[in-house]
Amino acid sequence: MAAPTLTPASTLDEVIDRIDTIIGWAITESNRLGYFAALYKRITAAVKTAVAEGRFDDGPRMARLDVAFANRYLDAFNGYAGPGQFKKPTRSWQVTFNAATDVQPIMLQHMLAGISAHISLDLGIAAQTIDAKTRDLKNDFDRINAVLASQVNGIVGDINELSPALAEIYAVLSNNEIFVINEAITQFRDDAWRFARILSFEPGFVRPVTIGIRDFTVAKQGGLIYHPPSLVGVTQAAVEAVAARESRDVQHNIAVLNEIAAIPAPISMSL
Repeated sequence: MAAPTLTPASTLDEVIDRIDTIIGWAITESNRLGYFAALYKRITAAVKTAVAEGRFDDGPRMARLDVAFANRYLDAFNGYAGPGQFKKPTRSWQVTFNAATDVQPIMLQHMLAGISAHISLDLGIAAQTIDAKTRDLKNDFDRINAVLASQVNGIVGDINELSPALAEIYAVLSNNEIFVINEAITQFRDDAWRFARILSFEPGFVRPVTIGIRDFTVAKQGGLIYHPPSLVGVTQAAVEAVAARESRDVQHNIAVLNEIAAIPAPISMSL
């Protein structure tokens, strides 16, 4: 089954619909790109809920930001699905797409690499597009961290159900898994904000060069996630130990991760 091509989304509901299309294809094809897609669906559903509940200073603006942000992911996926028909994915995303056929990485690596490409490169670009000077966006931008953090517990529970060795390793590490993932996401987003600010101060003709340099750096970061001297404090030997016991049934894994994705966990706005 050929990878689907996706039309741009204009609402959060349309974003979730497009992600569902990717997940359905990934389950059918046993494609590991479904790991990040299931994670992203859960987070997008949480953002949609936070907007509906009035958790942001400017909910409509945050919805526009999230849609613009998601469309960069959809554009990258189209570049993967339709080479020659669509613009090539950025280097950052290409690292993740290339790894989809690699049987060695564990689920957490696929998820973190997707997070790295999407947040470290795409988020700053989307933020600067929505708010050219980014001055008024900072408070709501920071609140997104809290929305993401509120979803991590359920995500970790899903991963640990499918990867008991990973759960045991993090138990040895004093149950710091949730903290570590939250910190990784927060650091990615803080760095994305700095990147957005850089873009906001630059003249437009310079931005493509800045984005290209950033893309190269983020791609290297993604490569280290897949081929680490370490992964969030876990050595390569530990990653291999996880892989030996982790469920390798890609269809089943994505289906399990997708079961809870449509229903976000209760949202806390404090970190």
